[in-house]
Amino acid sequence: MANTLRTLDPKLAALAKSECNEEQAQRAEIIATIQTWITKSPHLKAPTDEQLILAFLRRCRFSQEETKRRFDNYYSLRSEFPEVLGSRQVDDALLTQLQRGIHVIPMRPVSPEGPRVIISQFRNIDPKKSNPREAFKLVFIMLELLALECDNASISGLVWVVDARDVTMEQMMQYDPFLLKKAFALVDQCIPLRFVEIHMINMRKEGQTIFNFVTKFLPSKLPFKFVVHKKSEDLYQHLPRDAMTIEYGGTNGYHAEAVDHWRQKLLDSKDYLAKDAQCGTNEKLRVGLASAWANGELDGMSGSFRKLELD
Repeated sequence: MANTLRTLDPKLAALAKSECNEEQAQRAEIIATIQTWITKSPHLKAPTDEQLILAFLRRCRFSQEETKRRFDNYYSLRSEFPEVLGSRQVDDALLTQLQRGIHVIPMRPVSPEGPRVIISQFRNIDPKKSNPREAFKLVFIMLELLALECDNASISGLVWVVDARDVTMEQMMQYDPFLLKKAFALVDQCIPLRFVEIHMINMRKEGQTIFNFVTKFLPSKLPFKFVVHKKSEDLYQHLPRDAMTIEYGGTNGYHAEAVDHWRQKLLDSKDYLAKDAQCGTNEKLRVGLASAWANGELDGMSGSFRKLELD
């Protein structure tokens, strides 16, 4: 098989080594080992794409056993969470969801070696028309395409900026506890990218009650930095202006440009996503232990949950 791995910029390669334990000279051989494992696992129907496997390896700091576990979790969840991970048609419903601008990924990373940013504006949810499962479906498709195409995302991670301005309880009530717990398990235990920071901006006192409904389903100990800001300007104590779109006083293009860019990317990925929708696991063919989902290991978040507090 021809080596299709992208060559890294020296600074990004150094970061890949320090953050992900990635050795440029060895990665092709390690990827080949994972590819062999996939093809020899009778229960797995999954892609052997080098860049996707590399993203999983980076997420797991090149631990092969951890990579296999996360990869298996990701594809076994297809049957457990079909409304979000099952159908991956690039149709009018998906493109309409994108056009609403609930979730936007600006064009450039934070810096040449920095993470990618996702901006979420939940005020754009139409409770009568929006389906939160469709919104999650779109986000996880976008994240998989980032894992395939963006080394910054797979090495430096993701920063999620949630704009709490003008969000109503009716909008947030769309997100039921089952959906939120499954989505968090997917982020925490399955996807090949890691969130390094979450920032909630424009958080007023009245917004606390609304967002506490959502954040109470997150564990009290999170694997990323979680910061709440009253004003969007406070965000720039943590991120450079280059990270955010022009609407937020940044320099990373307009929201509409990002939406157009992703519309084209989704259309270009139509065949890949249609083929990818066929992937998953056949648990009847699994050799050895049952999947983490079947065991109930990833079913819910037990223990104490966090309460949102303003500084």
